[in-house]
Amino acid sequence: MYITHILPNGKEIKLREFLYKDIRTFNLYQDASIFGRISFLESFILTKGLNVIEKFYALVYLRLQCIGSDVLLPSSKGDVGVSLEFIRDNIGGISDIETSIEIEDVIYTLDYPLNFNCGNDDFVLSIIKRIQINNEILEVGELTEDEQQEVIERLPKKLYKHVERFVEDCNEYFSLTLLKKRENLDIEPIKFNLLDYDFAHFITSLFRIIDSAGYKELLFTLSRRINDISFLINSTYLEVYDYFDLYRREMEEQKQANDSPVS
Repeated sequence: MYITHILPNGKEIKLREFLYKDIRTFNLYQDASIFGRISFLESFILTKGLNVIEKFYALVYLRLQCIGSDVLLPSSKGDVGVSLEFIRDNIGGISDIETSIEIEDVIYTLDYPLNFNCGNDDFVLSIIKRIQINNEILEVGELTEDEQQEVIERLPKKLYKHVERFVEDCNEYFSLTLLKKRENLDIEPIKFNLLDYDFAHFITSLFRIIDSAGYKELLFTLSRRINDISFLINSTYLEVYDYFDLYRREMEEQKQANDSPVS
């Protein structure tokens, strides 16, 4: 099943549901590189050409719809429980920072980076969104990974200083405040920068909800009530947990009925 969503900048996107069986696949990436984990999550975004802030909003919405709202954010005072809706309200919208630079009759359009920082040094060059030569326009975000790399290798050295200046000028737009300072709890603001390696780790943490043992245990418990395992693994985690909650309440009510004295 597919999900459609409107981003804060008005762009409509299409997502593939993150199902219970996808949790198992994602768990297999835990010992893999951050690039592998991010690439797996990005495969659920069917709309191509999005930049990292758009991808972030897309993955937050996917997490809300398929897993739930509650998340834990790390802080100096320990983990802080907040809702994703609260995080979205803190961040606000998506600012228009698109800028064009002309070098030797070629126009380069700079914007939010297209790729997350997964430890690759040249990821920052994915800030180049579009290249126009005469009437020919190349949308970098629509290229394959290999094609993007080929474009990066052919960029003029003169462009690099413009990219550096753009990053400096737009630094405030790359900073996301997920949780503002809360003096009553003595918690400092929790922030991430779109260009930082830690930001990619935070995104993957949103989908790291149960380990492989927990995945199997939940399935085993529910299989006593729902025999169709295929039905369960093709449901979302949010749906599976609702089934589990109903089953738990059913067992509690049955226990209470059995424990009640017979009049």
